[in-house]
Amino acid sequence: MIAATLFSAALVGLASSQPPPGGNKGAKGKFKGPQEVKERPEPLKVDLKEPPAGLVKNPRFFEKSADVNVPAHYTLSGDTKWVWTGADGEDTESGIALYSGKDLNKDGQRSGAVSQQVRGFQGGVGKWFRFTFRGLAEPGFEVEKDALFMRAEFFGKSGTNPLDGVTQNIYPLVERDRKQLAANGKFFKNGGAVWKTYALEFRLPFAEIDTIGIGVGFKSGCAKGDTGSEFFVTEFALVPIPAPEDAPKVVKTEKGPAPNLKSLLPLGGRWYYDPEPGLRERPATLVVTAKNADRLYYMDGRLSNPFAENMTAWLRAGHLDLKGNRVEADRFLPDNVVLEFKDGKELVVHARNIPNHPTAIFPGRGAGPNPIQECDRTYYLPLNPVRNPKAVAMDKTNSNRALPMGPIGFAVNGVAFFNPFDMEGTEAIDILDRCCGHPAPNNQYHYHKYPVCVKSPFVDDGEGHSPLIGFALDGFPLYGPYVAKGLMAKDDKDKPLDDFNMRYDDDRGWHYHVTPGKYPYLIGGFAGTPDPRNGRRGPPKMP
Repeated sequence: MIAATLFSAALVGLASSQPPPGGNKGAKGKFKGPQEVKERPEPLKVDLKEPPAGLVKNPRFFEKSADVNVPAHYTLSGDTKWVWTGADGEDTESGIALYSGKDLNKDGQRSGAVSQQVRGFQGGVGKWFRFTFRGLAEPGFEVEKDALFMRAEFFGKSGTNPLDGVTQNIYPLVERDRKQLAANGKFFKNGGAVWKTYALEFRLPFAEIDTIGIGVGFKSGCAKGDTGSEFFVTEFALVPIPAPEDAPKVVKTEKGPAPNLKSLLPLGGRWYYDPEPGLRERPATLVVTAKNADRLYYMDGRLSNPFAENMTAWLRAGHLDLKGNRVEADRFLPDNVVLEFKDGKELVVHARNIPNHPTAIFPGRGAGPNPIQECDRTYYLPLNPVRNPKAVAMDKTNSNRALPMGPIGFAVNGVAFFNPFDMEGTEAIDILDRCCGHPAPNNQYHYHKYPVCVKSPFVDDGEGHSPLIGFALDGFPLYGPYVAKGLMAKDDKDKPLDDFNMRYDDDRGWHYHVTPGKYPYLIGGFAGTPDPRNGRRGPPKMP
């Protein structure tokens, strides 16, 4: 069976029923009063009522079944439980806990799974699908023989006739992150204990398949204690995808599904668009939202969709809205990120800056005094950035002000990147939540270091060059930590990063890399020239 693991986005709809008891909501804290805001113009509005729907029912595990201990449309087995996922003090999702340290059903072993049977898809031999979920391995979660897995099982006759299946072990990814990303965590520890999106791509082998069973499970649990021994699972999604270019061979991580380049409209720089019927030429302004983001491609040696499924978010209860009012119930933001490509020269990014992943509860114990607030930021990027020969990189304390306070770039989910320091000039990398972010005094959530929870367009499994995760305000792209199999950019002695955390290759041109556990963590300065409309973002005036 043909399969590969990839990271990808999986934004899903909010069910009307309530989740099981135990969810955490933020303390009241301090916040600014109501503020006047301007509505976005009509061409930039998005009329989605909920995220683009996949094939999975109850994807956020909110809806209850007749059995109050099991979410609707799912089957639980073994040492599993329907819970509010994550740790106390985190604003997360309803989901499933897989317990590697508890024998909940008293059968003498630690194992279990969560699964759902999916119907209503267009089947046929050779059809391709991507199954994704968001998961977090607590530091104490442990299994033998790599027995943490994703599975897709195939059935005919409405789910009664088993035909085939494919299983992919994902525990090696957990172990890799624990080892190689440890320094990206709080006080340089446990950087791998973060929310990540895992995915399995597969091809239907038989025409008779009318039901796909998707699931996540584990065997041979061997945690040394029952505290912090969970693997949390939430946000199931199953979507059809184009056949990979190299089908029917095994899908290579670096060769994900993509259309033929000749069929795409060039938008400028490395950007391309798969045109709707009737669109034959690039318009003067092309607006990309969550409704057509799957048509937008970035070329850096392969075509990928960095913004697809990254453009919507949920404004959670306890957050503040754009006017500064406290949100009483989770509200969907269909326009969290909206893009405008103009005249083949400029990319204009409109971002409400709400993360599309779990966060700590702000304010909360030790989490700072500021709640997360919806923003409406606009960034202007050149589509063909060039290096500035007069650019200045930060010194070890940024005393030369090479990077300003506030946004220096943004991730593909619209959340801002900040330089490594807080307002007192102290490195802020150890006061972040488990997705590497926190809100500023103006309530803007942001990242100071590698945001592992950001949903990259394909898996970053350390087997090759990392995917794109965002952009600096000078227009140059920012990539994850790897440059080759098992080699992080920060450790490459043959082709080291420069002072800006930048390097060059033929596929990507000049580009930045994050450096987990090593200053400057994101970028070392603006190697290019940011647009003045972004604020004071150019090189400082030197004495």
